[in-house]
Amino acid sequence: MNSSIRYALSASLALSLFSFTGCVPQPVAPKAVTIDSTLPTPSLNGFIADITSIAFEWKPLEGPRVSGYYVYRNTPGAEDQKLQRIATIDSRFATHYVDSDLKPASEYQYRFSAITKEGSESVASETMLVATQPMIAPVSFFQAVGNMPRSAKLLWRPHPNGKINSYILERQDATDPKWVAIATITGRLNAEFIDRELKDGQVYHYRIKAVTFDKLTTEPSEASKVITKPLPPEIRNITSTNDLPRAIKLSWEPSSIPDLSHYNIYRSATPNGAFEYHVKLESTSFTDTITEDGKFYFYKVTAVDKDGLESLLSSVATQGSTLSKPQTPIAYEGKIVNKATELQWKNTDPRTVSFTVIKTTKTSWISRESIDINNIIEPSFRDTDIRADVSYLYEIMSVDKNGIRSLPTQAIELRYEAK
Repeated sequence: MNSSIRYALSASLALSLFSFTGCVPQPVAPKAVTIDSTLPTPSLNGFIADITSIAFEWKPLEGPRVSGYYVYRNTPGAEDQKLQRIATIDSRFATHYVDSDLKPASEYQYRFSAITKEGSESVASETMLVATQPMIAPVSFFQAVGNMPRSAKLLWRPHPNGKINSYILERQDATDPKWVAIATITGRLNAEFIDRELKDGQVYHYRIKAVTFDKLTTEPSEASKVITKPLPPEIRNITSTNDLPRAIKLSWEPSSIPDLSHYNIYRSATPNGAFEYHVKLESTSFTDTITEDGKFYFYKVTAVDKDGLESLLSSVATQGSTLSKPQTPIAYEGKIVNKATELQWKNTDPRTVSFTVIKTTKTSWISRESIDINNIIEPSFRDTDIRADVSYLYEIMSVDKNGIRSLPTQAIELRYEAK
């Protein structure tokens, strides 16, 4: 290697270099070079190397013929390692130059020459070998905390390098290999972020990059994997009754989750209809009180954990019903015998424990009065409380032990005439 190549800069020069502003490189079209050996050659004081830029300082040239400077540099890794002109500095009073957008941890060769307005060029300075600094190390500790409801907590150790200004968080879904930036966190000392609105029971990968004040981005940290908290499992073995008077009782297998909050009951009038929220409870059974006999409902049950995550509705609805009405008596007939009505019928329902007779008196052609005669044990009834020339209507209902009445028979109208 040429002994004229320089590698260092004195402490006093380093202090002075921090105070200058570099010139912006200008594209230079190649052209024939005319070397004028009478022009003074630039004498470099030294350089300061950063990660992607290098700053140079030289002694000013006082000669009035000097109008500026050319800067030459090679390109590491290129097939042609000759030094190419990369910039023209158009003032002889300039003494500093900054070469930017370089590769970190790479060696570059430079030389400078003075130029005239006519385009003549001095003998070039000695070639200087300069290495850019290595890129700042990635964040050393990064961790994603999973099993959270629809979210993930990201933690990292603040970067020790004072050049760091912010962080970029990236996420990768299990179904998509592409890394996507999800947040920029400003401030080197920040060390936490909560990623929200995630899917239940979903796998995610995260990593973090540090960004310097001059927009340099480090390599990403090691990736960290999380799985968000899954929904509670579906409730199974739901049963319902069909033999309770004006009620349906549900029961089901308890949820296996350790942080159960409650259960939700959903109800529909049809198996394929819209199941609407009905009630919330903490036990594994529920009695639905209903005002109708023989009323059918379909039910689904969900479990809800303490984070508010709710299981899917049961895949199969359970059908329940209230106890139906007893069967209506049949073979019903009536007649007037000795100024009394005699009624007879047959019972076809073993649930029947008694009968009720509905007696309706026609008090006028538009007015009627009805009474219920209850607790009739036999399938017959004799009514002596009647008057001549008055019409009476009689209907019979079966009654079970729960007091549920059947639909009434068709009414029989009876009347006897006074003589």
